[in-house]
Amino acid sequence: MGISKKGKRTIIYKEKEYVWWVREEEEYCAAPWLTIASPDKSLILSYRIEGGDFFVISKGRMFQGRETTGKWEYYWYPFEKRTPPLVITPGFVRELIAWAVDGRGAVMISGKKLVTGSLYRLVLCDEELSYDNFKEEFCIGIFSSQEKAEAVAKHYLRNVEGFKDYHCSYRIVKKKVFGGGTCGEENDKKNRGKVECGTGSDVGIRESACTDSDDVYMVYGWDENSEGDEVNIVESDCFMEELAAKKEMVMMKQTYVRSEWGISKFRVNEWHWKEGFVRV
Repeated sequence: MGISKKGKRTIIYKEKEYVWWVREEEEYCAAPWLTIASPDKSLILSYRIEGGDFFVISKGRMFQGRETTGKWEYYWYPFEKRTPPLVITPGFVRELIAWAVDGRGAVMISGKKLVTGSLYRLVLCDEELSYDNFKEEFCIGIFSSQEKAEAVAKHYLRNVEGFKDYHCSYRIVKKKVFGGGTCGEENDKKNRGKVECGTGSDVGIRESACTDSDDVYMVYGWDENSEGDEVNIVESDCFMEELAAKKEMVMMKQTYVRSEWGISKFRVNEWHWKEGFVRV
């Protein structure tokens, strides 16, 4: 059975007709998706518009001149030098068809990434305001060594308003770093003589010169409970490039079902919540 043209637009590529349409998909949190299909369903492409995702799904029997397995195949967005469009035009539809029909070398999404170092995420928690699976947490920052993160945690718990006044705890999560160059712990090993780690109330922690200017990105997914608090939080490792973090979000959405997603940017060794907090 072929594809119905009712409520859809048509486009011609190399004298062959294709249909395409944009529709919100309830199973994907009502996000709008572009679908392109040949009348015989040999080519079917899907692309999520909202948020500018960096992948295209092939759902048909043919893709780039070869017969597929028949299963959905995820490929990286083919025009990375251009921002993914949030408004679909016939020109973009034609480009996707040309890529899927006559293009070659599409890169299938895989989980393989190059690890280039380690970083440490410091989180402080107000235990008295935490309940069930919700934690009242404050992300203080991402640091280039375990020692630095511990020193900063002790400083906050002894000196900073709110953290020193209530029952607060801390945790340090080791994160892999993916992306260009070495970063974090690997660089600290090379510059061990340049780093002095403070303890207790010492504020004068001298950072490793090779990491202070590094920005990293992390992906977060979460749900909201009836109180509007963030629960069921999942988070990624660290990425040196925002594009890599966006691609990681694609992978995580295939693994975790969460209502909200976002990407946060951190400057390595930068302190947050420096002024502390006040309970209202």
